[in-house]
Parts: sequence; structure tokens; C-alpha cells
Amino acid sequence: MTVFQTKKRDTVEKLFVSLIGVQMLSFISQIIANVIDAIVIKRCLGSEAMAAFSFANTATSIEMAVFGFLMTGVSVLLSRNANEQDGKKRDGAYSTAVVLSLALGAVLMILYLAASGHIARLSGAPEHLQGPAAEYIRGNALGILPYLLFAVLSGTALVSGRRKQLMLSFTLMAAVDIVLDLLNGYVVHRGLWGMGAATAASQLVGFAAVFFLRRGKKRIFRFVPGLFRFSFVKDIFVYGYIYVVKQLMITALGYIYNNFITRRYGPDLLAVYASTLSALSLLQCMSSAIGNTVSTLTGFYGKEEDGTSLKSLMRAAVKYSVLFNAAIMLIALLAASPIMTMFYKAGDSSFGTAVMGLRLFSLSIVFRSINMSLRGYYQSMKMQVCNIIFTFLHILGCEVICLFAMNGLIGIPGIWLSFPLGECLALLSMFAFLSIRRGEKRFPDVLMLLLPAFQGATAPGLDASCHSAAEVMDCSRTVASYCEREGASKRAAGILSLAVEEIAGNIVKYGFDDGRPHSINIRVKKNTDGWILRFHDDCRGFDPTKYLREPEAPGEHNGIRMIRGLASEVSYTNALGLNHLLISVKQS
Repeated sequence: MTVFQTKKRDTVEKLFVSLIGVQMLSFISQIIANVIDAIVIKRCLGSEAMAAFSFANTATSIEMAVFGFLMTGVSVLLSRNANEQDGKKRDGAYSTAVVLSLALGAVLMILYLAASGHIARLSGAPEHLQGPAAEYIRGNALGILPYLLFAVLSGTALVSGRRKQLMLSFTLMAAVDIVLDLLNGYVVHRGLWGMGAATAASQLVGFAAVFFLRRGKKRIFRFVPGLFRFSFVKDIFVYGYIYVVKQLMITALGYIYNNFITRRYGPDLLAVYASTLSALSLLQCMSSAIGNTVSTLTGFYGKEEDGTSLKSLMRAAVKYSVLFNAAIMLIALLAASPIMTMFYKAGDSSFGTAVMGLRLFSLSIVFRSINMSLRGYYQSMKMQVCNIIFTFLHILGCEVICLFAMNGLIGIPGIWLSFPLGECLALLSMFAFLSIRRGEKRFPDVLMLLLPAFQGATAPGLDASCHSAAEVMDCSRTVASYCEREGASKRAAGILSLAVEEIAGNIVKYGFDDGRPHSINIRVKKNTDGWILRFHDDCRGFDPTKYLREPEAPGEHNGIRMIRGLASEVSYTNALGLNHLLISVKQS
């Protein structure tokens, strides 16, 4: 079937950009803990403590893996169920996520507290560093349970459109961590245990903030313990497991780099590597934000089999990966010296190596962002084989190959250069493999592996956009013509055309009056019973179906009431900051 595009579809890109900020803050709040820890540890506790912290990070990365697994899995699960009209299904998905996070949090916290020494030893830390590493692990373990609950509530707030509350929670968590890190390093002097405990306290504050800020707000998800379902646990694992796989690969990568550098060059160079990696992690927040945003929105549009929006989403991801991260890379190249003064004094013998390392590290940022977008897409589309292969190439395989190759060729600079070369090699390898396999040459289309039913050129539906009242009638006529051409009865085509005229007209009237540019995304799709008409708009929350339930004066909103009488189903939800209206019309 032919897809008609009456106007540029900008709703997807606008939604994508609006979600990047809160996603970026979520990663900053996680990474800022390690960055501030690293700065204070290096300045207050010395190089050996910094090396022990690097080994402890290898262990505590498991905790971050579970956090990412929950936040990603829950975000995708809830985004795919946000428009479900069955309230029990929505509440069941959320309730299952809460119970799962409680169970995982309790198990991990007990394990880390009871076996911190064994975990430090397994991380590969030399004997004299195992004690300090275990101290950090124990302190950090105190915050695991609230941290994992925070992951679930964060994913819920994101899908529910409560971005301001979520951003405030992340900001409070980061601020508390900074203050407590500085107090521990310069006033309390509780060593590495205190640094870990400071991070744990900030995680508790983050959870408390997002929990209490949700009170009094209209919620589309509610906690009902009796609605726990193992089927939802399975869905969370399907959507989130790759984050654990990724983090395990990062753990393995850290183990390989830590031991390679320590054995070949000693703990002093490992401390330099750990410092530059901490600085780089902060610069990579935008890459992580873009990847997670792609994952969440892919779940949203993938549920609707909206291939056109999926392509728009991936093109936006590539566009902003290049624009934003090229700017960040330029800043890192020009400001490497002042950035590394957070860790070193300018006269330190390792300062020059650290500056060089950060500059080489920063060359990886653009490719990393594109790679993370693809991984997020594969994850939410349940393309498991592609996801695992690409995750292995991107996180572990290509970088380790480049580490040994480049270190053998150019020595110490090759350690840092292995990151940008590994990212580039992974993307090119995947692109070459799929190009040969599918005969497709366009980027990013070749990497998306859209199913036939999702393909923009053959998708069974029409996509159109309205940006003003003048365009509503054009869209209405286009919908009628399309439906008749695709076999709809005159009655069904007339109902769908009338629905566009009335619903889009009301959205323009009540939603476009705030002086800001808006758009209405309209999609018509044929199914086995008849036709589905879907509206997405980026205006303030507005439910046009309320006129179907509330008594009105005679003659008011008759068009909408007529549609309700003719349609088999009309439903409304607000998710991800979008108004979502669905109208079903049976063929007759």
C-alpha cells in the first residue's frame, strides 16, 4: 500500500529532543558520583586509593547494570503499555516492576555487604588494594535498595510525562553526592568507605524525591501488589537484559584494561587511565541519553508498527549524535588541560599523559553515540541476535583487538586510541555485514532491519500532519480519499474523514492557543475488523473524549458525539508528554 506524507513529520523529532535532557540528567547523576569520587579520592587519598577505587568500580558496575536493566526494561515495558485501555494491564506492569526491584535490591545489598572482600578479590585487585576496594564496596552497598526502586520510579515518571519532577530528583541526587563527597574527603575523613556511603546516601535522596514528588499527580500507573505477573517479569528481562549483558561486557573490559595496564606499566599509569576514564564518562552522558531515548521511543512507536516514525526517530538520533557530540568532542580537545586539573596539579609528572589520554578518548564520542542509538533500537524491537552481536563488537571485541594492536604499534597512546578505533570498527563491521546480507546501502536504513510490515514504502497506512487550522480540512479530504482507494466503504471513509475534521479541529482550538508551534500527527491504518485512526499531538494535556461523558448544552460538540456513536471504540491517554487518541471504525 502507498503511504502519503502530507507534511513534514516533526512530532517524532520534537519528542526525541524533549526527552534527551531528562535522560542526560539521569546519566549525569550516576556518573557524577564516580567523577566526584575520583577527584576527591585522587586529591585526598592518593594514587593507591585511586587504583583501589578503579577495581571497586569493576565490582559496583554490576549494581549499575541492574539499575540500567530496570530503568530501560521498565521504560520500554510501560511505554508499550501506556496506551492500553485495560487499567489492570498498566497497573500490573508497574506493580511487577516494583516487586522485582525490591527483590533484586535486597539480594544485591546483602551480597555486597557480606562478601565485599571476596568481590574485591574477584575484581583482580592486588592483595594490598583488596581491603580499600572492599571498603568502598561496603559503603556503596547501603544505597542499592533505594537505588533500584529509584530506577523503576524514574522509568515510570519518564513515560508518564513528569519530566520536571524527574529532572529535579536527579539534580538533588547529584547535589547531595557532591556535598557528601567533599565533606568526607576534607572534613570527616572516613576513607573509601565514606566515599561509597556518600553515593549511597545520594541514591536514597533521589528515591525519596521522585517518590514524594509523584504524590498528588494524576497517574496512569498504580501499585497493586496482587497484579504481579511473571509474564511482565519476562517482558522486563526481554527489554532490559541487554543492559546487563552490556554492563557485564564493560566489567570484563575494565578487568582486561586494569590488569593489562597494571602488569605492563604499573599502578601509576592505571591511576591516570582511571582519571581520564572518569572524565570521559561525564562527556559521554549525551551519548547515553540519546541511546536511552531511542530505546524508549522505539518501544512506543514499535508497538504501533509505525515504520515511518521509527525511521524519523533513527535519523534524528544520528543527526543529534553528530551535532551534540561533535561539539562536546571539540570542547574536550580544547579544554583537556583544565578538565584534568580536577584530578592533577599542572606540575604533576602524570599530568601531560592524562591530558593526552583525554584528547584521544574524546575522539570516540560521536561514534559511540550512534552505536548506542542502534543498540537501543535493536533492544526495543526485540532483535536479539543483532543486539547481542553488535553489543559484543561495540563494547568488548573491537576495543580489545584495538588495545593490543595499537599498544603494540605506538605504546601508551594506543591504550586511549583503542576506544575511538574500536567504536568506529564496530559500526563499520555491522554496516558492512548487513549491507552484504540485505543488499541495502543507505544509512541508517540498512542497520534498522525493519520488518516488512514496518517498512515505510509498504506500510498499510497513511501518515499526515497538521500544523494549523487551515491544514485540518486538507488532512480530512486526504484521509477520505485514501480510505476509499484502499477499499473502505463510503460510510467508514466518511466517519474517518469527519473524525479528522472534528478531533483535529478541537486540538487546534484548545491546544494551539499557548503561542508555541505545535503539530498533530495523524495515522490511518487498516486492520482485520476495519480501520484505526490515531492522533498524536504535543500540546498540553487535553482529552477530547471528555465531551462524550459530560453533559453539554444542545448543539455543542455534536460532531464529536456523532463520531462516538459511529465508532466502535474511542480511547485517550497521555504518555511521554503526548496526547494519544485512538478511534476504531468497523468496516461495513
